[in-house]
Amino acid sequence: MTAQSNPNQVIPGSNKPKKRGIRTFLNHQTLRRLSQIGVGSFITYLIVRNALIGENSGIATTSPEAYCPFGGLETLYKYITTGTSFVSHTHLSNVVMLIAVLVVALLFRSAFCGWLCPLGYLQDLVSKVSGFLQKRIPGLRRGISSLKEKGTRLAVLDRYLRYLKYLVLLWAVGGAAVFGYMVFRDFDPWSALINIAEFSFTPGLIILIITLIASIFIERPWCRYACPLGAASGLLGKLSPTNLKRDANVCTSCKICTKTCPMGLKIHDVTTVKSVDCVTCLECVDACPINGALEVKIGLPVIGK
Repeated sequence: MTAQSNPNQVIPGSNKPKKRGIRTFLNHQTLRRLSQIGVGSFITYLIVRNALIGENSGIATTSPEAYCPFGGLETLYKYITTGTSFVSHTHLSNVVMLIAVLVVALLFRSAFCGWLCPLGYLQDLVSKVSGFLQKRIPGLRRGISSLKEKGTRLAVLDRYLRYLKYLVLLWAVGGAAVFGYMVFRDFDPWSALINIAEFSFTPGLIILIITLIASIFIERPWCRYACPLGAASGLLGKLSPTNLKRDANVCTSCKICTKTCPMGLKIHDVTTVKSVDCVTCLECVDACPINGALEVKIGLPVIGK
């Protein structure tokens, strides 16, 4: 008498682990870090150059603010209504950068946030250094773990705090349109970072310091809760044909993808990652140990059911 086969039984070897080769290594996180470092190095060069030369030296210089896409969003109303003028500290280059970021959002969701944004990379860097030190300093690991355990009581607020960035977006863009200047600039940590050589103590500098300290305990806190550009990119990304798919028939529900996600998304619970908070970093794809469990797929967006 033969035993009946169990239809839910996993056949050994059916879920083959990924082969970690040089091609996988170069195609994902290494390329992402190289792109982040490249953009960050360029902006750093502009910051240092402007600090050494000075804006009033008579030598033509390009401000790092000229490459900020959110400046394009803040000045967009004035530029459209006047046709020629911009709000202070913005240029035509800001509008061009904004268009480029919006095109990227339509094609690849918030890939700008995950692959190019220097402030996002700075938060990633602090989190990686924190993780590195925790592995080698047991006392530090226990201390941070203890703080995280105490903070789990506030974890329920995470879902609601993520809406804060839309209020910031409305305030920043609406305020610039109504008052004709960048109301968000003094509170912007990015503005504080690129103008740090001026040694000016602004609310943005305080927010930048809080963001970097918070990055020790939670990944990308500014991106999760307060970034207005990320809010705009995420909303437009809902129309993107690019999606991250999880194959439930292959997935073993090990939750490695969720633990790896820098934005704290529960990837193991969904079939398609539709969250506006996804920055298309592909860390979950690289961390997944099973071939075919997580894949990036391109298809026409589905509206409604």
